[in-house]
Parts: sequence; structure tokens; C-alpha cells
Amino acid sequence: MKFAFAGLLVMAAMPLHAMAAPLECSSDSLMKHVSAQTREIDAYISNSDNPQQTQQALTSMARGLRESGQVSNHDDEMKQLASGVEFQPSQSFCDDMQTTMAAIRSYMESHPQ
Repeated sequence: MKFAFAGLLVMAAMPLHAMAAPLECSSDSLMKHVSAQTREIDAYISNSDNPQQTQQALTSMARGLRESGQVSNHDDEMKQLASGVEFQPSQSFCDDMQTTMAAIRSYMESHPQ
């Protein structure tokens, strides 16, 4: 369930500060980063006065990245990542995942709970 929410944000979208170093573009590295950010998101939502509204705000912000063309739709690769199978993601997917994760982190920092 926790991964599902973070995955939903990334699927909807597809610079704490922009990541110091680029993500290693592998399914294992992406899964580790998504899992870590899921824990951050869960804590952020848990500390909110209105968790449902906070979750909706994060989802809308992430969806806006895709709608504005800042990231592309990577539904197929996101499904592969969510399934847990090892695969070689495209560089575009890795770049967009990093953009999305940085945007979520920035949003949470600029909207403290």
C-alpha cells in the first residue's frame, strides 16, 4: 500500500533539495529510492492535520508535472518497477523519476506539516 501511493504519484507525474548525484539507472536503484521516499511521504502525510487533503495535494502536484510536460508518461516501466522484477529502465524514465522525486521532496519542504 505504501509503495502504491508513491507509485501513484510517480505514475501521475511521469529540485528536501535536488538529489546531490544522479540516480543509478537500474530497477534496483530506483526501487530503493522510491521505497525511501515512500517512507518520507508516509511520515509527511501522517504529520498532517488533514491526511486526505495532503495526499490529494501531493498527487495533484505530481500529476501537474506530467500535464505540464516536465516529465513523460512511463506507465509500462512504472508497472515493471512496481512488480518488483528486475529490468533495465530507460534513461528517460530514470531522469523523470529523479525529477518527480525531487519535486515531491521540494513540495514537502516548502509546505511543512
